[in-house]
Amino acid sequence: MATKHKEVYVEPQVTEEDIEKQRQQQEKEYLGPREMAAYIISGIGDKNWETFNGNNEFFYTTTFQHVSPITLSVAQSFCSILDTFDNAISGPILDRTRTRWGRVRPYLVLTLPFWLFSAITPYMLPDGLSQATLLAIFLVIRYVGSISNSFYTPAYQAVLYNLTPNINERNKLIAADTYVDLFGVWLPSLFPFFVDYLPRTIPTRNIYLVGAIIFIALVVVFRVFGFFSLRERVPLASREEMNSTSILKSIKQVASCRPMWALLAKNFFGMGKGTGQSVANYFWLNCTGKLSNAAISGLFTGLPSYFVLPFATKMTKKIGLKKLSVLAYGYCGVVYLIMYLIGYRPTDNNIINLIIIVIGLTLAGAMNSVQRYCGTALQGDLYDYVEWKTGIRNEGMMSAAMGYITLITNNISTILSGIIIAAIKYEPLINSYGVVVPQTDPKMLQAIWTVFTLAPAIGRIGKAISLSFFNVDGKVKEQMMEDLAVSRAAKLKSRTGNNEAEESASE
Repeated sequence: MATKHKEVYVEPQVTEEDIEKQRQQQEKEYLGPREMAAYIISGIGDKNWETFNGNNEFFYTTTFQHVSPITLSVAQSFCSILDTFDNAISGPILDRTRTRWGRVRPYLVLTLPFWLFSAITPYMLPDGLSQATLLAIFLVIRYVGSISNSFYTPAYQAVLYNLTPNINERNKLIAADTYVDLFGVWLPSLFPFFVDYLPRTIPTRNIYLVGAIIFIALVVVFRVFGFFSLRERVPLASREEMNSTSILKSIKQVASCRPMWALLAKNFFGMGKGTGQSVANYFWLNCTGKLSNAAISGLFTGLPSYFVLPFATKMTKKIGLKKLSVLAYGYCGVVYLIMYLIGYRPTDNNIINLIIIVIGLTLAGAMNSVQRYCGTALQGDLYDYVEWKTGIRNEGMMSAAMGYITLITNNISTILSGIIIAAIKYEPLINSYGVVVPQTDPKMLQAIWTVFTLAPAIGRIGKAISLSFFNVDGKVKEQMMEDLAVSRAAKLKSRTGNNEAEESASE
């Protein structure tokens, strides 16, 4: 009786010529203006929605739909438990997907129906629902949204790191994308002007609903555009290689990855920014008198980024990505801490008050764009590191793990925000036209200021400390790229042969 043997993947022998060709591929520039624009544009919709929804959903649902902050907190907490399952399976599914459109690109559009439901529903709920009904609805909304994000977020991230094997070109694309993001967030930052200056007979709730629909439509259009325009280029493990490495073995390899744990810790401290962002509308409305002051402030606080970000890639080459990251997050955290220690000390002049706040936030946000650039670039180094150590790019699994940590931090942020708003006994004031007006209780205003400044301070300092343990730097990184040239040359040779590998390199 014949015995069936398990097929074992054997890496082919490569010559110095094969390795040199791969070195050249890792130094060659692949991305023309059209493809760079395609990646950047495909993410603009998400960035706009993230900014709009992050600034407004908590405020909108608690103010106009009378959803209890505790209800939102319970829904978030319960869904974070349920979300453990889909996050656990999304990574391995993504890593093992092989289609004619690529490995991860199809998920840019397959996840859209789930995302649409979770995005628009909170803004369209009717009045008069009980807290029990609202809890059930938000449990469904949050979980459907988490399923979408469990697949979309790691897929979109992986697309970036597979567009080109050239790290310098990848960093240039990341910097360009981050620079465009500076303009991308202006649109939602201008939204409060519509709330404050449209005719006062228009209910504020209707203005928020129309704003949500517009930003949701942008997401749909830009994601579809990205799907049809992008292309994956980095050599991936073949099916034979994937089959020779079990999911359990991949999990163990990823779990023992030191740089991944550094990034997980960094993402965990994102709860500081999330908590501060959740109370931002409460701060601008009640502490400054107008929601539109946030937009006015944004016109100035983002200015340093336009001058600092163009130097990010040069600073990376000079001091290294890790050191630049620690510097950027640490600086921001210290400035927020100083703002907290100074305290909320308004004068009798609202203009002077706004100027003081704008100066503080401008100093605190001077390195924000560099932080975003570093965070994305560090993740690329992580994926290269795992490929170096294991021979397989497990972007899906690692992105899912980091996405889960981000989900947990978002849940914690929502829980903290809900506890804080409930603790200070905040009650929204709405006039007969349905227009929200500010409160003036000094203790309440001081509590809002504390969260607005201290939470981001703790979060940014925690991120700086976490990234100091990220070890893909200096000589380790140089050796990693040299060894990757060898392994990638072997992958190309095993699938295409020398002639086709050379042709593939020239594409």
